[in-house]
Amino acid sequence: MRHSCILFFLAAATATAQTGQLTLQQAIKIASDNNLGLRTASLEVSAKGQLKKTGFDLPKTHVSWMYGQYNSYADTDNNITVTQGIPFTALGSQASLNRTLYASAQLKKAATENELIYQVKQVYYALSFEKARRQFLVQQDTIFQGFMKSATLRHKTGETNLLEKTTAEMQWYELTNQLRLNEGAIVILRTQLQALLNARELPEITEVTLPELVLGSSDSSAVAGNPALAFLRQQIEVAKSQKKVENAKFAPDLLVGFFSQTLIDVINPENGAPATASDRFTGFQVGLALPLWFVPHQARSKAADYTRQAAESSYQFEEAKMSSQFQQAVQRYQKAKSSLEYYKQSALPNSDIILRQVQIAFVNGEIGYAEYLLGVRNAIDIKNAFLSTLSEYNQAIIFIEFLSGNK
Repeated sequence: MRHSCILFFLAAATATAQTGQLTLQQAIKIASDNNLGLRTASLEVSAKGQLKKTGFDLPKTHVSWMYGQYNSYADTDNNITVTQGIPFTALGSQASLNRTLYASAQLKKAATENELIYQVKQVYYALSFEKARRQFLVQQDTIFQGFMKSATLRHKTGETNLLEKTTAEMQWYELTNQLRLNEGAIVILRTQLQALLNARELPEITEVTLPELVLGSSDSSAVAGNPALAFLRQQIEVAKSQKKVENAKFAPDLLVGFFSQTLIDVINPENGAPATASDRFTGFQVGLALPLWFVPHQARSKAADYTRQAAESSYQFEEAKMSSQFQQAVQRYQKAKSSLEYYKQSALPNSDIILRQVQIAFVNGEIGYAEYLLGVRNAIDIKNAFLSTLSEYNQAIIFIEFLSGNK
């Protein structure tokens, strides 16, 4: 108990790093490879990538065959006609929409990955905090067991009253309850981390202390790199492209065709010979398919415009929210950082001195159990506050990294 919590954490981190335990970066890599949500996002990217090939998409080619008396008394005439429609959307607008949808899927995957990494970091650091807290609780258990044994012995010899013995027992029982709660919290966090990693088994994690943060910016521009925000920006482009597709449907479709037919018994004006079944007459046809009912097209175009406005509004809302969250996270980070400096430079060393001195004084009979408990509680409260501040510091950092898209 003579060493500060900082030194204890650093020693624990050094020891566990040498045992092949699961590091944070390893956890992130496993989650990126195995997580079903990220795998789903990857498949969506592949699906949208295939749709890029459908930009120039022609409708089915019409092939018709006509046979009979359509031209003369001869009942064996035949006609083969091939017609192809070319929608105006095939001339660029559909391809543009497919490209924006593909980019949107990529950004959605990036946002999913950023969210996954944030969750892994969040749970990993929370688990590390609970494990470090368990070590501290075990140290407290040693202190209060010693106090309880001493109080029991003093009560048996008549040196103290029942109150001291009962107080000592209650302190130890309370600590035992905290250890049980801590064990439950560790089990829950391990289950959460295992689910994020989609792993059958989860090894012990490497205990971490203070992550290093390079705070490049403290204004709202820092959130511009957030993939979720980039995805919302891309949704605006998707809506614009969708409107172009709907507007293109207003334009007429092109029609091109080819025919080959017989004209039996038709007289050739050059030589007076009649046409036979072996004579083929060919030609081409072009035309337009005009939309006569505009209401559905207009409705779809307006709907696309409303979708664009909704996407713009959603982007503006999320940008403002993330900017506010970023500023708050920076403030929490700065507050926790300042507080940690106080604990390292002053509070933790003093708490060690207090704890050591009250133990010596109590053993020597210089103070009673009330003064002893007060001193121990003061030292423990300082170390508990340090642990909580350390956790806040870690969580503030990973939230800043999440908001800025810094993996």
